Amino acid sequence: MVRPNEVRKTIIEMLYRARASHLGPCLSVVEMLAAVYDAVDLAAIRDRRPDRDRVIVSKGHCAAAVYATLMHHGLLDSALAETYCRDGSLLAGHVSHAVACVEHSTGALGHGLPVAAGCALGLRARGFDWSNVYCILGDGELQEGSVWEALMLAAHNRLTNLVVLVDNNRISSIRRTAEVIDLSPLEERFAAFGYRPLTVDGHDLPAVRKAIGASRRREWMSALICNTVKGRGVPFAEDDPIWHYRTLSQEQYRRALDALEETVAA
Repeated sequence: MVRPNEVRKTIIEMLYRARASHLGPCLSVVEMLAAVYDAVDLAAIRDRRPDRDRVIVSKGHCAAAVYATLMHHGLLDSALAETYCRDGSLLAGHVSHAVACVEHSTGALGHGLPVAAGCALGLRARGFDWSNVYCILGDGELQEGSVWEALMLAAHNRLTNLVVLVDNNRISSIRRTAEVIDLSPLEERFAAFGYRPLTVDGHDLPAVRKAIGASRRREWMSALICNTVKGRGVPFAEDDPIWHYRTLSQEQYRRALDALEETVAA
């Protein structure tokens, strides 16, 4: 079983080696990614079976978290992970489908959910009624109109095989989301578009797993609003907007790893 803070340690190492940013949004989404990849058939994804579940990470700037999660689930070689954001590497700072087991390149926010809706429609049309599509979005990304257009399309076609997960860390880039565009009440907005929203603690891995399990029954269209903390697990970065873009110094790198190792040992 993948342990979230071990994934976080890998993320910290990747970001520090590459002198890369996006620490905050990478650390907030770890349990969500772990729960999704725990729910899918990894062999089907590895083999690119046409009836495989699809995972589309629309908040593509959390690429280090995606690649670390793939590595810990045996879908990405650790030697490749060490090349993150280096010259010539396939592992760029935004999610790329040039990497095996990645379905779609993302980074321009608002694009992932329309593609996910298309995948869900396509799977249904091909008779793969048992397959699901999981789409992870950031809460700041919900400011994009294309997200709501995709939700309308999904509702019209009753795509119960499409599961929407929102990383609700309440920070949009380097400002509070509510200061940019206030999305509250988020649950009511999703309900108005035909979804049954469920709010969970996005760092409670069993709770996120349980919510995903409920969505697989397809009794309704599911939107999982996962309340998270940007920079989770690294005390000096938690809920601090600047860690969307700031890179780690050597001292901060050691402090971050020490904090995560203490948590793992507890």
